[in-house]
Amino acid sequence: MKIPLSRPFWEKAEEEAVQKALRTTLGTGDGPNSEELSHQLKELTGAGFAIAVTSCTHGLELVMASLGIGSGDEVILPSFTMSSTANAVVLAGATPVFADIDPVFANIDPADVGKRITSRTRGIIVVHYAGMAAPMEMITNLARRHGLFVVEDAAHAIGASYQGRQLGAWSDAGVYSFHGTKNVSCGEGGAVITSREDLSRFMDVYRANGTNRKAYLEGIVDKYSWVDRGTSFFLSDILAALAVSQMKKLGEISRKRSQVAGFYTDFFRKFEPALILPQVPEGSDPNWHIYALRLPTPQQRTVFIREMRKRGVEVSYHYVPLHSAPMGAKLAKGKPVRLPVTDLISRTLVRLPIYPGLTNQEMEYIAASARGILDRIL
Repeated sequence: MKIPLSRPFWEKAEEEAVQKALRTTLGTGDGPNSEELSHQLKELTGAGFAIAVTSCTHGLELVMASLGIGSGDEVILPSFTMSSTANAVVLAGATPVFADIDPVFANIDPADVGKRITSRTRGIIVVHYAGMAAPMEMITNLARRHGLFVVEDAAHAIGASYQGRQLGAWSDAGVYSFHGTKNVSCGEGGAVITSREDLSRFMDVYRANGTNRKAYLEGIVDKYSWVDRGTSFFLSDILAALAVSQMKKLGEISRKRSQVAGFYTDFFRKFEPALILPQVPEGSDPNWHIYALRLPTPQQRTVFIREMRKRGVEVSYHYVPLHSAPMGAKLAKGKPVRLPVTDLISRTLVRLPIYPGLTNQEMEYIAASARGILDRIL
């Protein structure tokens, strides 16, 4: 049996949506499907503006450009994240400052963030790891006291909420991913949400190669021209059609992933406390983008991954922490960056397959395979 780590939940509806888009649109950005996707995201999150983009990576770059950060500025973010989060800061000319994460949820630690704020700090980027809410009230209060912006890298978090509010909607701007591995998937794509009109206006120009294209389409100007710096971040309307179809069954996707997570938790609980299971933050309604276990030692994790893969089950570690990566070391300029929780979690965490199409037979096989290995190594 071969079981992948993730698989998109694409069905007949997605196929039909793409076929319709091929027949009825040019496939360019800001078509009817992009408009529908924007409407869906505003309805879901309550945000005033939602912009479809080519990826979460580009969405983060778009947000950093709109916030006007540049040389001499610092932005605090977790090291336990994709390089995209830090690259958005670097490409804007600013400096990423890495903060540690909490030992339970693997989200950025507000106490450590507070220690790293300086006169050069402009903002904080929060990552909702695995679709579990970061402590947004503490982060936003901290930012308010210091006059900082907050941005949510909600790549993992579409459909997840905290205190009844959707993740991504707690800050100046939130960014989602529709990558092929994400809960809502169109292969490659993403979206930015914000309720700040000033950011939205800037993004509309920047993502249109620095032109006032939107003003032209709305009849405000009689022709559009180059008015500012920019690039092209338009999501193809064909991919937007796929995303729209996925958004229509977001509730079903989240429910099915939650059922898989419940099965895993019921099964793996017998191996506690040696095995650390994922916990749900109080007030959080997760989307179970990731189900991750933590083994006691890196050596045990290595054995577990190797043996599960031998049995045809794809399990995996996650990020190499950015502060310890070659680019992170370059940015540190020889200064040591101590993030002990990040280092520990990155060396002991392992992700299990989780997606809506995972069958009961496959889940039982994963459990039986894991039992044989854990009984031996724990």
